[in-house]
Amino acid sequence: MINRRSFLGTASLTALATAYLPSFSVAAAGAATGKKVPFKFGMAGFSCHRLNLDKTLDLLKRLDLHYLCIKDFHLPFNANAQQIADFHKKCADAGVTGYGVGPIYLRKDEVTKYCDYTKAVGVKTMVVVPYEDGEVNGKKQRVASRACCEALSEACAKYDIRAAIHNHGPDIPYCFPTGDSAFEMVKDLDPRVGLCLDIGHNFRAGLDPVASIKKLHTRMFDMHIKNVTFNAKSNIARPMPRGDMDMWAIVKALCEVNYTGCCSLEYERFPKRPPKGEPDVGVYEDEIAESVGYFKGLIKAYEG
Repeated sequence: MINRRSFLGTASLTALATAYLPSFSVAAAGAATGKKVPFKFGMAGFSCHRLNLDKTLDLLKRLDLHYLCIKDFHLPFNANAQQIADFHKKCADAGVTGYGVGPIYLRKDEVTKYCDYTKAVGVKTMVVVPYEDGEVNGKKQRVASRACCEALSEACAKYDIRAAIHNHGPDIPYCFPTGDSAFEMVKDLDPRVGLCLDIGHNFRAGLDPVASIKKLHTRMFDMHIKNVTFNAKSNIARPMPRGDMDMWAIVKALCEVNYTGCCSLEYERFPKRPPKGEPDVGVYEDEIAESVGYFKGLIKAYEG
């Protein structure tokens, strides 16, 4: 196993990611199927929320990743047709496809606005958190909204797009703490309303990732992948070779159910912000590279 600290500063990010390709288990390496995985591998925009678009695309290019779920800090909600065209050209020049938008937090009366945005951007999937203003233990909070989900159901049929509800975790029990809670809320609605399953948050809620995939796959349009340390009260991100989740089992389960969406890395650990006036590096590139290389290694092991 290469030493991460000694490797840094002497190799490209792509090489660093590649260096971790063999770091999955021997058992995984011996289980090649000779079949291509049905899903794509990309990046969730939130992982790069402290990077501008140019730096984000440079990062993806160096990681050899080709799919990005678009956040509004890279393409604003009020973008005009020219800005959208310029955005897609920049992505294409970097070999990246913006395949979806979000997560977008939206109320019932905002559904049309964000469906218009999704349609204008030219993508089929809108990752959402449909909520209404509520009160929990005397405090104003966002809470999951069935009424907003129903409005999304009607809009998805009208616009022919998909709404994928992003689940949070047990630390936010009132706004889709699990993919299962989202599934139960929308399972009787238009089939274009489904899930962006955040497998790490689901795991932190005490649910088995493989069982979740097998139960929810018919409504899974997008997926946030990561590894975490099990903790019901806080989201503790880990580079994918570490953490408490069995990522090899997750890859196999996704292939078993023929998941054809995107698995986008959502890496939610960021460097401390520097003092004002000093440059902000924005992300832990080495940890992201570890995660990318490891997951690519699992894909390679599956395909043989």
